[in-house]
Amino acid sequence: MKLTEKSLAAINTASVCALLFIWVLPDTIALRHLLLGIGCLSGLVLIRDNRTFFIPFRTALIPLILLCSLFIWVGIHYLFFSLNPALELSEIRGLWLRAFAGVIMALGLAISIQKYSYFSKYFIFSLFFVPLINLSAYIYAGFQNGGLVRPNDFVRFLFIKIETTYFGAIASSAAIANLIYFLVLRKDDKNYKLITFNFLGLVVVLLSALVVGTKNGVAIAVSLCVLLVLIMAIGILKNLHRVNRVSLLLCLLVILAVGGVWKSHKTTAYEGWDTIFSDVKVGVQIDKYHQWQEGEHEFIAPINEKGIPVVGNSYFRTAWATVGVRLISEYPLGYGSINRSFVGLLDEANINHVHQGQVHSGWIDFGLAYGLPGLLIIFATMLVIIFMGIAQPYLQNIYAVMICIALIPMGIIAEITYKQYFEATIFFLAFAASNILCSKTQSFKK
Repeated sequence: MKLTEKSLAAINTASVCALLFIWVLPDTIALRHLLLGIGCLSGLVLIRDNRTFFIPFRTALIPLILLCSLFIWVGIHYLFFSLNPALELSEIRGLWLRAFAGVIMALGLAISIQKYSYFSKYFIFSLFFVPLINLSAYIYAGFQNGGLVRPNDFVRFLFIKIETTYFGAIASSAAIANLIYFLVLRKDDKNYKLITFNFLGLVVVLLSALVVGTKNGVAIAVSLCVLLVLIMAIGILKNLHRVNRVSLLLCLLVILAVGGVWKSHKTTAYEGWDTIFSDVKVGVQIDKYHQWQEGEHEFIAPINEKGIPVVGNSYFRTAWATVGVRLISEYPLGYGSINRSFVGLLDEANINHVHQGQVHSGWIDFGLAYGLPGLLIIFATMLVIIFMGIAQPYLQNIYAVMICIALIPMGIIAEITYKQYFEATIFFLAFAASNILCSKTQSFKK
């Protein structure tokens, strides 16, 4: 039986939604392979049947071409510059192959949504799986304990901090894209159901980050909400003669939600916020303080400028990032491993260390893996997407812009280029680039 294009689009979208649920779960690699295979195969057929998106060449292809050039650089790196060819080859056969399948899958998704727009709501809703499940788990724990549970005392989450941060940021970017498009660009303040859904989505993300107790998750979600408020406030100020009451009310509600979550987070999270800048100042002094070479749980904490010991989490991550930047300057072409480049380059440089993980800064880790050329390709892709999306602000383009705006700061403070998170990052970048490609060519009009 021959499948119709609509059926293929439904299969592709369903595989993406299922994958978004299990992508970051451990011990699900067989299921991930199955869903990636289904999404990739359906994506290939959708690409074949919609060749006009790719031929002839047009400027909208540039972000996708840039992203695909990353795979070419990986091949060149393996052949000529790898510092650990066996390890790099094993990742090319596994992680990079899955990442490429994700690119095809993302292309198919963008085509599906462009041609059958009602599939978009299922994809957007699936982005909220992680925060919704976190909140459900927290509510269940509260029910079992007969009351509210302090976040740091509740550790039985299906998804932990990095998952909460990652998908919270992506979900927030989608909700904010919808609100910006309909309230600021379209000035459509009558779609109360959509506005309510996206506002509640932001609240869910904020609460999920709060109950998990993730500093990165709260920081990214709060920052994106602040960006939304600023954009809506600018829109309101430009039209003072006809104030959009819905936008004004939404601004106030978002501010209240952010303020409440931030206050609660500071009273329930582990220490660190009040001394973070002082701890960072110590962390960057890697030649003076060598505790970053020791284990996180067995070190004598240096004293910060406030006269108190640094908070370990803030100190170590800052110090590792500083060391990582220095290593990139010394090895500008990278080591050749997504998962082991920091440790590999420390060994290559004969630097003693106990830590066996990553820097915990996604972009620095990626720079350690594939050097300045790799970073240049990634950031060129994101910047071109942002520029082209703003130039033609259709809804799908605004999604693309907001995904990149979320990924850029998240990659500074979170490990978004590690194992399956790297695959997800490439998928979302490919989806963003594909949205630019598949969007209409006419300019946006108010």
